[in-house]
Amino acid sequence: MRKATLVSVIVAAFLVGSAFGFYLFPMLTSHQAYALVFTQSGSCSPPVWGAPWAVVLNSHTTKVAPANTSLPLAVNTLQANQSDENFSVITFAVPNGVYTYSLEPSDFYGVTGTITINGADTIVTVEGPRIGCSTTIST
Repeated sequence: MRKATLVSVIVAAFLVGSAFGFYLFPMLTSHQAYALVFTQSGSCSPPVWGAPWAVVLNSHTTKVAPANTSLPLAVNTLQANQSDENFSVITFAVPNGVYTYSLEPSDFYGVTGTITINGADTIVTVEGPRIGCSTTIST
């Protein structure tokens, strides 16, 4: 009986200590997440933005804008217009580390790279989409 009581006291002390440690020192028990933001700069004049588009992070995590778009994206399909500015930003919450990324559809962006997150939010500005721009003036 004495051994069981000792084990119970040790387990209770561990649980209480862990709980106090979590609430008093959260930076020791959690991972800080930072915003990794990909934003389109817009093409042409006046600027247009492409949608749908996606960012693939570390070859497996994909976020797409607009959010209700089904994956995979068609390789050669993209609409570019001024109203798509609302879909020009894709954001991830990530801990410190090195991340590889690519943008889809690749025919319109062709962008890949590596980004290091080191204690701060980071913005990656993406030029594009790569499209032919022409101006039509109607009278």
